[in-house]
Amino acid sequence: MKPSQSLFMVFLLPVLIVVLPVLLLLVLATQVIKEQSLQNYQLQSDDLDTLVQMATFDRQMGDLHQRMTEVFSRAEETSLSAMQRYSEYGLINQELTAIGESIDQLAASPLIFDLSKGSADTLQRAFHQYQRFASMANESATLNQGDPGFYLQEAQRHYNTFSLFSQQIFEALTQRASDRHRESYADLIHSRDSTLWMGVGLFVLLISAAFLAAWRINQRLVTVGDAILALSDSRQELPDMQAIERLSQKHSGPLKRIALALLSFRVTEQQRRAAERQVHQLAYYDTLTDLPNWRLMKEHLQHSLETNSQTDTYGALVYVDVDEFKRINDGIGHQAGDDLLKQMATRLKTLEQQGCIIGRLSGDEFVLIIDGLDSDKLKAAEKAEFFAQQVNHALTQAYCLDGHHQYLNVSQGLVLFKGVDESVDELFQHANSAVHIAKRDGQNNIRFYDPAVQAQLECRTELERDLRLAIERDEFVLVYQMQVDSQGRAIGAEALIRWQHPTRGFVSPGTFIPLAEETGLIVPIGTWVLHAACEQLVMWQTAEHTKDLVLAVNVSAKQFQQPNFVEEVANALELSGASPHKLKLELTESTVIGKVEDTIARMHQLKALGISFAMDDFGTGYSSLQYLKRLPLDQIKIDQSFVRDLHQDEDDMAIVETIIAMGRSLGLNVIAEGVETMEHWRYLNEHQCHAYQGYYFCRPVPAEEMAKYCLAPPPILT
Repeated sequence: MKPSQSLFMVFLLPVLIVVLPVLLLLVLATQVIKEQSLQNYQLQSDDLDTLVQMATFDRQMGDLHQRMTEVFSRAEETSLSAMQRYSEYGLINQELTAIGESIDQLAASPLIFDLSKGSADTLQRAFHQYQRFASMANESATLNQGDPGFYLQEAQRHYNTFSLFSQQIFEALTQRASDRHRESYADLIHSRDSTLWMGVGLFVLLISAAFLAAWRINQRLVTVGDAILALSDSRQELPDMQAIERLSQKHSGPLKRIALALLSFRVTEQQRRAAERQVHQLAYYDTLTDLPNWRLMKEHLQHSLETNSQTDTYGALVYVDVDEFKRINDGIGHQAGDDLLKQMATRLKTLEQQGCIIGRLSGDEFVLIIDGLDSDKLKAAEKAEFFAQQVNHALTQAYCLDGHHQYLNVSQGLVLFKGVDESVDELFQHANSAVHIAKRDGQNNIRFYDPAVQAQLECRTELERDLRLAIERDEFVLVYQMQVDSQGRAIGAEALIRWQHPTRGFVSPGTFIPLAEETGLIVPIGTWVLHAACEQLVMWQTAEHTKDLVLAVNVSAKQFQQPNFVEEVANALELSGASPHKLKLELTESTVIGKVEDTIARMHQLKALGISFAMDDFGTGYSSLQYLKRLPLDQIKIDQSFVRDLHQDEDDMAIVETIIAMGRSLGLNVIAEGVETMEHWRYLNEHQCHAYQGYYFCRPVPAEEMAKYCLAPPPILT
């Protein structure tokens, strides 16, 4: 048998298990029912023949007895010749003999025998009695011996007895035939029902057996199918196929052949994949370090170009070259040089978790691709440079080669990319040019291909370095801008930080404050400002004209959220001896947003010391109205952007009036900053603003000059 035919029999087996036995059962049941039906029909036919024979026999007896009576009457009335009499009596005897034979057959019929054996015997005796007297009457009349009338009377009497008994037997036979018919029909129905139920039971049993066989076959086929799918999916590891091995060991026939074929295919597929991996490894990976080679890195870079174009972000290509590797390689030997490159590759692989792709181009040259840095080019360059510094730190640590420590320096060239318009080859060329520039400028250098970006990064790096040294060098100074009441009298000042750079001169806070926020330097800078402000408060308290001044200090969100901020403020007050009631902390909305409950709790702790609070730049954010009623504030500060065009812009007028009304309804003091003209002061005064700050009253000046402003008479509101 061919394999396909064998497999066909496997699929056909569940069907054959049901169909063939059911057909055989149907044939047998039909045959049995047919035989029983024939038997029932034969029984009914025999019973009907017996009843017909009984009825015919009774009629024949009546006709014969009447004829015999008529013959005797004619013989007495007319003179029949002896020959005629002999002929008539002979015919009568023949008919009696024929009827007697019929009665004997009738007595032997199953219906009469089933009715009663005695009934048949009684019927036969009654008939033979009648036959005997009828024969004697015939014989007496034929031979003219004796009185035939006597025998005829006896025959008549026995005839009557026979007729009565025959009628009773006929009725009984009719009833018995009906009963036998019903019993036979009932047996037929019972046999049919039994056969039907037996067939149903057998059918259920066969269906169960077929289902079990189909389930087992299905399980094996599913096992085979899963193995085929697993073998066909090149992205998954090859399955162990233990179930297929069990099939090959426990079964024979087509399933075993399939299992053996799958096992053989698995071995072939394993060899094919191993060869494919080897070819792919040789084609796309460096044989020494197992890193992607030039060809694969070009494909990765092309993919990165497409990805960054879709996300509208910058990526970076980092070209790493070991400084004076030829001298190191010649000095320690090529084998040790190879070990050094392997260790470098291992260190670079630890950076893959940061979302970069690492490859080796050739010799001592490595390349890294970083995706999704930032949508802003400068920020992307900053992140790329920070990553390059991590690469530099990882590769310049000591290497252990043959028990000796070896150090090396690396130069890196960086180029940013964003869209698919840039060529892969050009990017590699630009990165290579950048690394040559880095090598030209010395060792362990990082250079960008874009001169403008490189210049900005160098400037920012230099500024950050100077900013870290500014606190140690005492380059920060505080200036003060006076705050006045509605009469123009000095009530306080705001402390503002300035950076006196030794070469740059005064650096604008707008330049170094964002950098300090980003680098975290805002915390130590804010601490310095707090201590310097408290010391200034102490000096002002010694003079009569400045002892009542309240000094406002800006606090950044990062500084305020420090866990030890409350202790830091208390320490500054204690060390300086300043009065906490003269210190006011100005918070921005960004300080409140986020951990609101912690912020409120911390503000209450500071309020307990006697410190007051002001909400700076009020109205420029989105969360002030939501939290304003919950914050323990003393003052809200109208941002200068609403005051600048106050006398011209109706929207600014409406905003300022709303803030003043809101502050008054909440019991808060309202101060406006950016007051630069008499018109600003007049309008704000007319709408009952409490305090003012701006160039109209005083520019940010040193503490000594600020004290002089306090001695000068206040301006007059005309």
